[in-house]
Amino acid sequence: MALPELLKYETEEEYKQHYIRTYCEASPIYTFDNIPVMFYEDQFDHTFYKRTHKSWTAEKDSFDIKRGKRMDWIKHVLQDPKIVPRKGYDKAKNSYDNTRRVTFLTEENYLVVIFINKKGKGKFVTAYLVDNDAAAEKIRNSPQWEK
Repeated sequence: MALPELLKYETEEEYKQHYIRTYCEASPIYTFDNIPVMFYEDQFDHTFYKRTHKSWTAEKDSFDIKRGKRMDWIKHVLQDPKIVPRKGYDKAKNSYDNTRRVTFLTEENYLVVIFINKKGKGKFVTAYLVDNDAAAEKIRNSPQWEK
């Protein structure tokens, strides 16, 4: 499966409307193994914004064009049967968490995270390029996610 082309909009609002049309209004989007994933408008800021201050406690305050341009990769990554889903890591518990399903496109270091509830349904959490080699390696070596 070839990756979708990068999006090229002029404004942040155009990216937001694309997200709403493509994901929120089309929800659920199904993963390759038939898990329905819901997308909500309020996730836009969390997913497509970045912190301009270095602190992890700082607010995300700036639209991240690199994330926005790759928006159409989210569906591609969720639906690619060649990508092995991994368990997400919970820093607070210092352990892997099977309710967090991480799908990682290795060639591009592109990560998509969904939350899986007890009924087996998904909620989109975030997606971004992993720009740290050590973090990317840790994700690649995370335990496989189990249905």
